[in-house]
Amino acid sequence: MLPLLLLPLLLFAPLYASVLAVRVANAPVLGWEVAGPACMVLGAVLATALTLRLARYRGSPAVPTLVLSLLAIGMAVQFRIGTIRTVEISSPSQAALPLGIVAMVTAYLTLRHGRLQKLEPYWPVFLGSSIAVIGAVLILGRAFRGAVFVAGGMNPVEIVKPLMVVTIASLLAGHRHLLRRGFLGIPFPPLNIIVSVGVIWAPPMVLLLAQGDMGMFALLNLTLLVMLYAVTNRSLYFIGGFAAVFAVARLLIPLTARGRARLAAWLDPFQQATGTGWQPLQALVALYQGGFWGTGLGAGAPNVVPIVESDFAYIIIGEELGFIGCAALLLLYVALIVSGMRVAARANSAYASCVATGLTACLGIQTLFNIGGVVKAIPLTGIPLPLISHGGSSMVTTLLMAGILLAISDEHPAPRPAAATPGGKRRTAAPARTPARPRRRPKRDPLLTD
Repeated sequence: MLPLLLLPLLLFAPLYASVLAVRVANAPVLGWEVAGPACMVLGAVLATALTLRLARYRGSPAVPTLVLSLLAIGMAVQFRIGTIRTVEISSPSQAALPLGIVAMVTAYLTLRHGRLQKLEPYWPVFLGSSIAVIGAVLILGRAFRGAVFVAGGMNPVEIVKPLMVVTIASLLAGHRHLLRRGFLGIPFPPLNIIVSVGVIWAPPMVLLLAQGDMGMFALLNLTLLVMLYAVTNRSLYFIGGFAAVFAVARLLIPLTARGRARLAAWLDPFQQATGTGWQPLQALVALYQGGFWGTGLGAGAPNVVPIVESDFAYIIIGEELGFIGCAALLLLYVALIVSGMRVAARANSAYASCVATGLTACLGIQTLFNIGGVVKAIPLTGIPLPLISHGGSSMVTTLLMAGILLAISDEHPAPRPAAATPGGKRRTAAPARTPARPRRRPKRDPLLTD
């Protein structure tokens, strides 16, 4: 567990020191609250490492190490922008880190050693929970900057991501042999299976469309396509599904005012340079000013970009850590995605493999959506950058998904230590011996005589 302790702290320490140096230069006297982010990161790392050590974790060491490393970078970025100031919990987002660590550890301890398999029959509960959460937010929430939030600025719809992954994994894993049927490389599954998946998948998607959350709609549907391809190994599922999602998004985005504004700002931001195009233009300027090495964390001016701490947290790294910082961050995300896919490949059951694939794909697509929107490769979706962007619901949900990945990675319990003999030597347990078959007496031929 040494890398689990060292890498996150080694990444956080220079970033934290850089912000402190800039603040000391501007205000020589700093309060004790500047130590808050460091205490939170250290507590998160120690709590996770101690839990995995006591639980005798035998899964992939890369998954917890990379998750905590990205979390440490995110805390340094949020400390620099001013959203994290102290360890005192003054808002729901301040409690996101401790709640997320508790969710990750609880999910790991509850579902490890193959206990995740017990969730497979309860997919209707997870589906109903997803519909209830989206419906409640749709009714009780209020729209703000293109999204819908409830009291406290929270967006509970984030929890729908793991709920829907666990739901659809039960159906795909249970009917994988039927879904693989095809002719000449073209999939031809039974019609009743396709109808069943569509009927189950449709209600939460319709509610997301009614809420106007096109980003979450596209994220979940692309995650479904990756899971379907992983289960069947039929590329036409992914190609055809991606074309369908793109066509639906292209058809529905212009129907809303927010969608039209984002599409126009993406196509030609200079036409609305003082309106909807201001945010993407300032983001591109910030990335350009960062250059190769950046201005140094704390020495830039990312606050010019509206809501930079949330949707545009990537430009803080681009401006102040430069191309090198962006490349290092992308490498960490790629390593996490590769590690998650390896966990899925080594899972003992089709259900656990499908869940791990869905969770990993969800994290990867979410990262692609956020960074692609910031650099103007795709229209803005309002999807936060996992573990980096400011957002309590997003952080708690991402750490919960990481806990499920840890549980899938640690499917086998550690062997019990051998008992010690009175002489001080450890006695190893004798290997189990199969009982010998009793010798059968040959039958006597009645035709033979003595």
